[in-house]
Parts: sequence; structure tokens; C-alpha cells
Amino acid sequence: MSPLWFVAMPLLVAYASALWWCVELWSLPEGYFAHGPLVPAVMAYVVWARRSEWRKVAAVPDARGFWLLGPALLLHLCGAALSIDSVSAASLVLAIPGAAWVAVGRARLVGLWPALWMFAFAAPLPIYVTDRIAFELKEVAVHGGVWLAQATGLGIERDGASLLVEGQTQALDVADPCGGLRSLLAMITLVYCVAFFLGPPQALRRIVLMLVAAPIAVLVNVVRIAAICWLAKGYDVPFATGTGHDVMNGIAWILDLALVLSLDALLTRRSGHGDGTAVAPMPIAKPARTLRLPRVGAWMWPLCLCLCLLSFTRAEPSLSGRARALPTVLTPFTSMSEREVTPRMHQLLGTDDAAWRNYEDDQGRRLFVVAVFHGSNWKSVHPPHICLLGSDMSIEQEGGTDLASRDGDRAGQILLRTKKDGRAYVSLYAYGASDLCTGSYLKFFLHHAPRALFRASNDGFLLRVEAYADGPGGFDAAEARCRELLEKLVSEARKLLP
Repeated sequence: MSPLWFVAMPLLVAYASALWWCVELWSLPEGYFAHGPLVPAVMAYVVWARRSEWRKVAAVPDARGFWLLGPALLLHLCGAALSIDSVSAASLVLAIPGAAWVAVGRARLVGLWPALWMFAFAAPLPIYVTDRIAFELKEVAVHGGVWLAQATGLGIERDGASLLVEGQTQALDVADPCGGLRSLLAMITLVYCVAFFLGPPQALRRIVLMLVAAPIAVLVNVVRIAAICWLAKGYDVPFATGTGHDVMNGIAWILDLALVLSLDALLTRRSGHGDGTAVAPMPIAKPARTLRLPRVGAWMWPLCLCLCLLSFTRAEPSLSGRARALPTVLTPFTSMSEREVTPRMHQLLGTDDAAWRNYEDDQGRRLFVVAVFHGSNWKSVHPPHICLLGSDMSIEQEGGTDLASRDGDRAGQILLRTKKDGRAYVSLYAYGASDLCTGSYLKFFLHHAPRALFRASNDGFLLRVEAYADGPGGFDAAEARCRELLEKLVSEARKLLP
């Protein structure tokens, strides 16, 4: 009861908000961590299944566990203070093994460390990070799938994320989840379980299995996409994207498992531990300094209660509708259309106060505008590089430029080129507040972070104005148009702040 009451229980209280955030992301329909709930269950099962082994060793609380638990609590404090849930969740990767080390000592944890570190596979990454990785994986999967389909005799053309199969009038659309990130993360987690909880504890076997997990998942996904293209050819696109898609998903997982288990069997035979007999653990010296758990609990409980209170205390909700309240006419620019900002985009941006518009000047030259207003969720505003790189573009040059909207106002400047057809593209952007206008994410962070510590109002915005730069006047002309519209938008956006 003592380790549970003095160490585990206060930590559960401290991490209540972070754990709830993990559960929310695990349950997202289009999320990448659907395997997340299984990880704590596997961790608990491994500890329970090996109880006859670790119960033979006396529990000796060890102060050295704070080498892990201390940084974990400090990282959680930073996440709770700044209302950044992903940081608090990431600190659990250190907190779980650290707490076990403190509570029962290192000697009792022999053989359990792989289970204690396993939460690293369940802690969700920030959404903008997973979306960036998902895009890159989708590029690999689509490119490889098209190549394989063509190599096997299927005529197919690619247009961005759409695949046109010969004989079909409807295109196959490859969504981000089809890039394979969800299956990749689940596959790595599964291979970790096979490597550390099944079979002999042989180092080379474990290393090889972990190294091949990602390549196998990517390769099988390439085959899956090529197979779906063949199903579209043989039947039709609705069948391939419906029943065929589901069937191929199941076959892909069977193929993943078959490859991993076959490789594991080969490595096990070569290691000479085919019977799965565990290697006896080496004796470990007694800890240099033991702890009295009641003393630990005397300061753990107040600290963890404070962390819990700080985690659940958030700034007041921000206003909404400000992005769409920006003027549609800013002479000589007029908004000609507005694109839908989907719930997925709202989730990525961290706010529903966003707008995505197409403007034209008096000569019919088009500019693209993204406006995002934020309040207490300022930390979800991320550098525009992530979205631009996720739009099949490559960055060629970065810099900054002054704005005439107010003395000291500056904007970030990016020159890009599309990968598909090599068109030049310019993006100007500014992070703004009533007393801030900068193109530096660092300055944006340093402006808002101190206010977040005291839960003070910190409403602001991110404005992006972009245009293709391959028309008359090239980059200079496109940049001048973007700057003029951005200056007008910054002035109007400031009027909408409280």
C-alpha cells in the first residue's frame, strides 16, 4: 500500500489532465494513435505476468529514481504552466519508470524496464507534427504504389493525391491516413512487444526486429496501394475504395505479421535460444541510499495537487468569428471566394476562428489568405513552414521584411517552388497582437509564454498572404502585392482584438 499511496496515487492526480488529453487523442476517428489504449493494458499485463519473478526481490525505495522522476515533473510543470498538453503527456515517458524506481528500487525492476518504457509508443505527438510526418509517408506510399502498379503492367497517372487508373473515369483519392502513419505506429509498437516480451532476450534479435519494423510497414503499404489500384482496374473505383480497401487493409496486416514473425523465427534459431528460455539476470548492487516513502509522500502529495490544479486551470475561452469578420474588400483587393475550413483543419490549427480566402487585385491577379485568431490556445499556432511543406512545396529562401502598418512591424518571408511543376511561390506571414507584429516564431513564443504562466489574456493572430511568383514582374512584383495586402490585413486584424 505504501508505494501505491505515496508515489503512484499522487502522480495519477498530477497527470489527470494529461491522461485525459491522451484518451481524447486516442479516440479521434482520424487520429494516428488508435493503438494507444492497448499500450497501458500491455504494460500492466507484463508486470502482472512476471509477478512471481519480481516478488522474489525485496522492494527497496531508491532515491536515484528521481534522476528520471525529477525531470519528468519539471517537464510536466512546464507543460501545465503553458497549457501545452503534449509536453505534459511526453513527460509520462520518464515519470512511469522513474516512479517505479523510486517506489520499489532498481533491483525489483529487473526484466520490467521494457514494459515501463513502453508508454513512449502511446504518448501522442502534437497534431502538426503527425500531419507533417503523415504527408511525407503519403508521398512515399503513393509514389511507390504508382511505380509498382506501373511495373506490373497497370496504366496509371498521378495528379497530386489523386490516381487515375486506365479505363476508369473516377479518380482514386489518397487521403492522409492512407499514407500509413497509423499502421506504422501500431506496427512499431507490435514489433516492440514481440522483441521484448516474446522469444529469447537476445540483443541482436531485438535490434534487428526494431530496425525492420518501419521498412516493413512502409513496404507493405506500398503494395497495398498498388493492389487497390488493380482492384479499381478489375472492378471499379467505388469497390476499390470501399470493400476492396477494407479487405486490403486486413491482408496488409496479415502480411506485416507474417514477415515479422518469420524474421523473428529465423533470428531465434540463429541465436540458439529456440526454447525461449530467459537469461538469468545479473545481480545488482544494493542502492546507495534508500528512502522513507512517508517522507516522499509528504511533499509529493502537495506538489502533485498543485500540478493538477495548474493543469486544469485554463485561461478564459477566446472570442470566435473574428477571422471571417476581416473585410472582404481592401482596395485594390477584393475577396472573390472563401474556402471551407474543415473540422480537421480547425483541429490542426487549434481554433475554429480561422478563414481561408482568395483575393484578387484590380488587375485580376490572385492572392491566397489564411487568417487564424487565437486566445488562450496560442501555443497551437505553428510556423507556416509546416503547412507549406505539406502542400508539396520546397523552400528555397527565407528572410524578413518591414511592414508599413506600424513602426517596428515585420513579417516573415518565404520563397518556395512547387515540386510538381516548379512554379515559384511567395509567402509573407505575420504573428500579431495589439502590441506585436513579427515574422519570428521565437519572438511570438516569448511574447505569449510569460502571459500564459499567469493565465492572462493573450489574444492575437497569424496572417499569411501568398501568391504565385511566375507572372509579370516575378518574385518582386508578387512580394509587393503580398506585402500591401498583409499590411492592410494587419491593421484590420488589430481592430478585432479585445
